[in-house]
Amino acid sequence: MAFFWGIFLLTLLLNYYDTDAENDLLNHPAWKILASFDCGDSAADRIIGGVNAALGQFPWIARLGYTDEDDIDWMCGGALITDRHVLTAAHCVQTNDYGNVLTSIRLGEHDTRTNPDCQLHVCAPPLQDRKIKSIKSHQDFNKPPFHNDIAIIELDAPVNLNDYVAPICLPREDDQMASLTMGELLMVAGWGKMNMTTEERAKILQVVAVPVVSAKTCDSLGKGFRVGKSEICAGAQVNKDACGGDSGGPLMKVFDTPEGPKNFLVGVVSFGPMVCGIRKPGVYSSVPYFLKWILDNIM
Repeated sequence: MAFFWGIFLLTLLLNYYDTDAENDLLNHPAWKILASFDCGDSAADRIIGGVNAALGQFPWIARLGYTDEDDIDWMCGGALITDRHVLTAAHCVQTNDYGNVLTSIRLGEHDTRTNPDCQLHVCAPPLQDRKIKSIKSHQDFNKPPFHNDIAIIELDAPVNLNDYVAPICLPREDDQMASLTMGELLMVAGWGKMNMTTEERAKILQVVAVPVVSAKTCDSLGKGFRVGKSEICAGAQVNKDACGGDSGGPLMKVFDTPEGPKNFLVGVVSFGPMVCGIRKPGVYSSVPYFLKWILDNIM
């Protein structure tokens, strides 16, 4: 009988702490900042195997530029979550082996060859480039290797919000925080490599749908990696994948809200197989898992 009551009391305590943590998250003061922005709205009515996105379809997508002598190379992506914060992968904000340093963030890009971008006689405003005020990588990035791959970049000045530059929504409600189901399709977008055999990157923003797959599928990526609660495993379709240059970009899902359907950020492109699009999945940092860390670091 004593054992039974011990288990009963332990269950009550665990439920209490789970509810308490959930309430803390729902009442986090950062939501007041996020509530001041309209989020997740698309102005639109090669990722491997992707198709051209419509102009304004993903107005939160950012490009990360790295100084290479006198030039800037745009090698990672990110997602705007306020008018001055971009969420990306932690490995994208590290100085790489070639000494390239992250220096610039670009919003409002669609076709890398034109500025402004136009489609069907409709033109977006000119691009917006910002410098970096601060970078916050997760304190446990790469502990263990390849885990906790998430970072927040604070811009040196707020961007001007419009139909083509706007934040994506962060999950908050129960259905938005719930575990993803096997097989459901999520969207990834970026300007990464379009061809598995060359280094050529996309000129026009690409978008592709990738299915959620079991965590064990990502364990095949090697180096002792095991997917934890902090990651999402998705992909494993031939010739449909995120690839080099897409790192840090958004994994997205549309949810119905009282204001209509909106795009929500559910993951951040982390890493995948050395060769993209070969029926091996990719790993994405889970935004619901890291939500408190995100909220804490945009204050």
